[in-house]
Amino acid sequence: MKLPRITNKQKEILKLIYTYRYLNRIQIQVLMKHKDKKTINLWLKDLTEKRYVNRIYSDHFLEKTKPAIYYLGINGIRHLKTADEYPIEELRKRYREHERSQGFIDRSILVAQCRLDMRAKKSQMVQYYCCTQADYVNPRHSLHFLSEHETLRPDFCIIKKEQLKQTKEPTTTNYLLEIFDATLPRYRVKKRIKDYVQYLIDDEWDSGDNDPPPIILLVMPTLVDLIYAKRRTKKLLLDEYYETEDIPEDLHIRFTTTEQLKQNGITADIWEERRGLHGV
Repeated sequence: MKLPRITNKQKEILKLIYTYRYLNRIQIQVLMKHKDKKTINLWLKDLTEKRYVNRIYSDHFLEKTKPAIYYLGINGIRHLKTADEYPIEELRKRYREHERSQGFIDRSILVAQCRLDMRAKKSQMVQYYCCTQADYVNPRHSLHFLSEHETLRPDFCIIKKEQLKQTKEPTTTNYLLEIFDATLPRYRVKKRIKDYVQYLIDDEWDSGDNDPPPIILLVMPTLVDLIYAKRRTKKLLLDEYYETEDIPEDLHIRFTTTEQLKQNGITADIWEERRGLHGV
């Protein structure tokens, strides 16, 4: 089947949407580093008409100020299949994007916003390298080992390279971020926290670069959920190490709320840990 013709820039949009699952128009424009809003809208309109992408947009008066959200359409999936770069199992998931919950969509949009936050904060001294689930499930990706873990599926992985004045080589900090849905049952929240704690205790990080274990970032729906998660984590750690002073210095699990992340950005000092507030 011959697909309708699209430009290379429009193909770039399809790759971005594949990576983040759902993106709004503003995010697409910033990720492409494009200055012209009208051009982006024309490209998206053409992609929508040619069924490369589908659009979520409300005509309700209170919703009209929000940018439309885009996800892959049938021809977008067919196009990516021809590129031979994407695992077929991952592409199959895109056929059901229209069935995803609002929580899933919101989480995807928030992950993309985290990427934009870090892009705005990068400098000559600090660089960020990021990937989503769609990236690391690819067998050719350096963090593919994460997808082979039985229980962990972080929403976002971050590698931070920071050049400190007192060192010749940049220091590397790895982060694994998961955003918890408000509808997730408490028993599953409990299991997810236990999985991350056990992952750090077992020292399963295998990036191949002799980096320290990752810092776990858990985003909880509400303050009540955050308090529960902190208490649960502390209990699990003390069950293992008995005394707070015995917990290894390089074992870090940090917490924030969805609202804090939305309002302040991932790099702000919003992450709570037993040693105080932190940024990324």
